[in-house]
Amino acid sequence: MAGQFRSYVWDPVLILSQIVLMQNIYYGSLGLWLALVDWLLRGSPSLDQMFDAEILGFSTPSGRLSMMSFILNALTWS
Repeated sequence: MAGQFRSYVWDPVLILSQIVLMQNIYYGSLGLWLALVDWLLRGSPSLDQMFDAEILGFSTPSGRLSMMSFILNALTWS
């Protein structure tokens, strides 16, 4: 009997673990992009770049760096 994917069984542990894994990959790679862009352009790294909605925007230099990192992260995983 060959291995077969259980498409007929609802597995909440599998679904939750996939959600957690995808979130970790997304935020981990976003953090790497932010660190790289900050290092290249001599910015000051901060967690606010990732989680503060007021920073996101093109009106400030830190906002431009954050938006560039978000765009690079989206292109990386598309």
